[in-house]
Amino acid sequence: MRWVSRKARGFGGRLSRLSVTKKAVLGSMAMIVLFSGSYGSFRMYSYSQDDPAFCRQCHTMETAWDKWSNSEHSKVNCHSCHEVSPIAGAELVINYLIEKPDRNTNHATVPDQACKNCHYSGDPEWVQVASTAGHKVHAQQNNIACQTCHGMLLHRFKPATDICYACHPDQVKGQQQEIKVPQMQELHCQECHQFLRENSPLRPTRETCLSCHQKLPSQSVTFPDNAPMKWDCSECHKPHEAAKPTVDCNSCHAQVRTEGLHAASTHSRTACQTCHKPHEWKVTSRDKCLTCHGDKARHNQGQFCGGCHSFRKPAGAAPTGAGQAQYGS
Repeated sequence: MRWVSRKARGFGGRLSRLSVTKKAVLGSMAMIVLFSGSYGSFRMYSYSQDDPAFCRQCHTMETAWDKWSNSEHSKVNCHSCHEVSPIAGAELVINYLIEKPDRNTNHATVPDQACKNCHYSGDPEWVQVASTAGHKVHAQQNNIACQTCHGMLLHRFKPATDICYACHPDQVKGQQQEIKVPQMQELHCQECHQFLRENSPLRPTRETCLSCHQKLPSQSVTFPDNAPMKWDCSECHKPHEAAKPTVDCNSCHAQVRTEGLHAASTHSRTACQTCHKPHEWKVTSRDKCLTCHGDKARHNQGQFCGGCHSFRKPAGAAPTGAGQAQYGS
């Protein structure tokens, strides 16, 4: 320590004897060296922390780089999601240089907060999930971590159906609750259970179903806006239970079979859908009647049969009589 102290005093004495010009030159040189070192350190730190190209320097990261650069997060810096301390980062670099691994190992995990910084921020640049149907159920109610669904595949953020099956094994093909409708079996779960629908339940709504089924080509089924019954499709269609709709009209319309011409023997024994076309329900054309009553084709042509032949019990009318029952027999 004494030697260092003597050397320092000696160096200070020599500096004090220099001319003002030489002191200025030395001071300038010292500032340049200090600035260059600080700037270089800053650039190195910025490169290692903010430039994704730094991560690509490891040859084992090439696959991850390719998937990231073609993903929805291609403009997001690696460290925005993968948080790692300078010490942990240095350990990764040293391990790579010494061990020279042939493949990348798991490192720099992604905490939920990193996802929330963008997707719960309210910033319209990012997809916002705070009030969406799927995230309310999974992230908020059941406290499932983002990575459980979105981090199972390398830089592919839309969960595959296999990820859904991990928690919903009964929905797998061949299991009890698989989709029974052949045309729907290859659909992704989210086609019907739309995670990003806002202020809505996760189960499909009428609008969810119609968004696809109204666009299907060459279909005989229509969905008129003035139909008398427009409830959720799941009231009749349960694709995880049966391929065909399960409809029991009498569960709501038990009294109808005893009213007006519904009580006629042939009508009361006929399936409701024979006359009432699904999704339209209300009979407005005589064509339906003429499929059975062809001999009445010339009777009151151009008039709707229901205008005279009532299928509803008029208000205040007496119970259905034998005469009405004989009409349809």
